[in-house]
Amino acid sequence: MPDNRVREAVGWLDEAPAGGITHQTWWEDGDCHNADAWESEEAFNEFGQQRLGPVMAKLGVQSELKVTFHPAHEVYVPQAVTITA
Repeated sequence: MPDNRVREAVGWLDEAPAGGITHQTWWEDGDCHNADAWESEEAFNEFGQQRLGPVMAKLGVQSELKVTFHPAHEVYVPQAVTITA
């Protein structure tokens, strides 16, 4: 079963971070994976420093993030929908 404590504490679903466009999360073999679209790498870094990093530290998460950025040709969001398990 996924551990949603980080997701809940970071609060993306309650208050989208500045520069965050889309967010998708899935669990595979006990690891949490995300595919996000951001306005810029700087926006993600700010989110990591101000929200994600402090929450992970507070909850004792010691896993190091593996982040890869790819410049998007386009990000298409036809409608705003939140679906949670």
